[in-house]
Amino acid sequence: MPSSLSDLESALESLGLDRENSKKNLLHDYIELLFKWHEKNNILSTRDKKYFIQRDMFDSLSILKHLPAGNLLDIGTGGGIPGMLLSFFISNNTILLDRRQNAIRFLEHAKLKLDLNNVKIIKSDIKEMNINDQISSVLIKNFSNKIVSKLNFDEKIEYLINIIRSRLNKNIPIFMLTGSTALEADNFSYETKKKLRSSFSTLKIETPYFDTNRYLLEIKHV
Repeated sequence: MPSSLSDLESALESLGLDRENSKKNLLHDYIELLFKWHEKNNILSTRDKKYFIQRDMFDSLSILKHLPAGNLLDIGTGGGIPGMLLSFFISNNTILLDRRQNAIRFLEHAKLKLDLNNVKIIKSDIKEMNINDQISSVLIKNFSNKIVSKLNFDEKIEYLINIIRSRLNKNIPIFMLTGSTALEADNFSYETKKKLRSSFSTLKIETPYFDTNRYLLEIKHV
């Protein structure tokens, strides 16, 4: 068995997810396409497939059990992380949104090659997004732009909440897959929560591979 398939099977077993050949082969083919594209187009932060499987893929698929049923919107998806990975395990639509042409070209290529009928791809800036589908949850992983990159964590959260709620139904829960900065939300003041009309909860993603942790921050309208 090739090392990447062995690493995939091990990660899926740790996650308690279906290891049937169709799922495993779909993940393998996606990763092969992603890394081949990365060689010429620099779409990832790593060239190590094992690291990608154990960090990015594992963390992305860890959140499956915490998402409500329904259509997902992944904002700033890049190469489809986490949105396209999640689409392999859900029947509802996954909408992948990114403003960068390089990312959109890869996503369209992968959707065609992998025959993904439950994936929709939208090229748009977050400030201008126009989503016609009914969305049940919004996903964000490492989202940034010229504005966000200059903000503190609490300012970034406020910026994203305001934009997302102005463009979509305000009652849609927002999930952020991020590092330990998510814990700062536990210390938001009553005034901040009241101003944002939001509740915040953080969940540590347990991983057998790394000492450093990722967290899932859930933001709900109240």
